Amino acid sequence: MKFTYILTIVSTDSTLVDKYVGKKFTIIHCVGAKESFDNSLEQVTAHQRESFKRRVILQIERLADEGPMHMSRGSFPEEGALPRKKGQHKDKHFRAFKRIPIRGYCWLSDRVRGTYFISHYINKKKDKLDKSDTTKVGNNWIRIEENGDER
Repeated sequence: MKFTYILTIVSTDSTLVDKYVGKKFTIIHCVGAKESFDNSLEQVTAHQRESFKRRVILQIERLADEGPMHMSRGSFPEEGALPRKKGQHKDKHFRAFKRIPIRGYCWLSDRVRGTYFISHYINKKKDKLDKSDTTKVGNNWIRIEENGDER
């Protein structure tokens, strides 16, 4: 009997980076997003931080490589409405990378093709979306989508 072994190598690096380029999408962290992740992570128990960080990175990489259709609705739900452009009739929404208790809010760009921007992360124990998070995403969206400032 002959056996074939398949070796899968999974990166163990748990460093959040500015930009992920996958097979389907590019994912970019907005200014201050990585810092907000670190702040949110402080509320996770110390022995779970590295594992938790790696799981969030895997979610981002999965979106970049496979797209949103391959993510469960529970881990990548639609959240609040983005600001409307002139003449826009239907609301467009931002989404959340949901890894309880941390969420990372992002949107698919209309201006930069095939790119999601992650606005910020929060540590949250309730399901209800806070107005302050909608405002923060909206401000980043305006800066990038309307003003072209991707820094």
